[in-house]
Amino acid sequence: MPKVLIFGATPAQGGIETFVLNVCKVMQGLADIYLYNFSGKPLAYNDVLIKKYHVKILDIVTPNNLLGHFTRKAQYKKFFKEHQFDIVHINANSPSNYDFAEAALKAGAKVIYHSHNDSAESFSIGTKHRKLISKVRSAQKKRLSGLDIKRVAVSNNAAQWMFGNNQEVQIIPNGVDFERVKFSHEKRVQGRATLHISDSDTVLLVASRLTKQKNVGTSLSIAKLAVESDVAQHLIIVGDGEERALINATLNTYPQKIQQRIHLLGAQTDMQLWYSVSDILLMPSLYEGLPYSVLEAQANGLSILASKAIPQQAVIVKNLIHFENIQNTDDIWVKNIQLFGNKVERKEYLQVAMRSKYSIENFKNIIGDIYGSV
Repeated sequence: MPKVLIFGATPAQGGIETFVLNVCKVMQGLADIYLYNFSGKPLAYNDVLIKKYHVKILDIVTPNNLLGHFTRKAQYKKFFKEHQFDIVHINANSPSNYDFAEAALKAGAKVIYHSHNDSAESFSIGTKHRKLISKVRSAQKKRLSGLDIKRVAVSNNAAQWMFGNNQEVQIIPNGVDFERVKFSHEKRVQGRATLHISDSDTVLLVASRLTKQKNVGTSLSIAKLAVESDVAQHLIIVGDGEERALINATLNTYPQKIQQRIHLLGAQTDMQLWYSVSDILLMPSLYEGLPYSVLEAQANGLSILASKAIPQQAVIVKNLIHFENIQNTDDIWVKNIQLFGNKVERKEYLQVAMRSKYSIENFKNIIGDIYGSV
């Protein structure tokens, strides 16, 4: 049984964390899995990972500042002297973890470098530093390109961003346990009652990390107009992140009657409930790899209005997902909510999703093959 170290999970519940959870689920009993925790805080799904999937978590805090970039190479070298692994699986949104890959290779491990996004630029840096960041990314990609690693990605977009025109990149479809997110009429009734939403109301949903990448501010302004126009009656926001304070501040500028229709719920464990409660998923993302929420929502039979940053590979059911230009005005988004937000027979889409390449069974086979042959 191979000894596998998985790198990249954080305390925030997002795509990488869901991917890591699924790997631990499908490889339970087939690999001895360790997670590298550099955050100093419990990882997302921490209790499930330890208690249900018997994963070992190694807490190695890396300073999250400029000094950390210089000290972490020594830290990685020391770590791999103390711990040996057959496979190191690095999950990343940028090429900046090339140094972890180098350290793992020097220690004799096989390395998988897994691209989960099609951009990684920081929105917090000033314009004058953008050129510097671009140069740093180029240098990191060059270092990464010279390594003897297995290159994988969640989508073609993510592969191109991380590895350029390298032809030897395997696309791994995100595995989804679709049965866990299937439509539930009972949960729809329960959730709507909890939030005082009537059965006839149209409910918009945002299900993502609250980061600038997800463009939640645009979702708020679209929802505000939709509620004012009586095209939709409620917005539910599920997720947490660095933008939460800004979202709260924006909500406080809205009229009280609008505020009462927007429900900011934080991170949730039962996504079946919130998909089932809702009618339309909003995702005006600025960039994406291949978001789990879009895949899960289709299995639930939820209509989706998304920006063209979402790759076409994410489409399982063509009539459920509609793409918009991110530059479109809120008016256009709201008109399309009215056009495409018709309630459909939700239960019929589960089997379509389960037959797709994103099924958890297909994912188990792919991960097993990669870990067995890398």
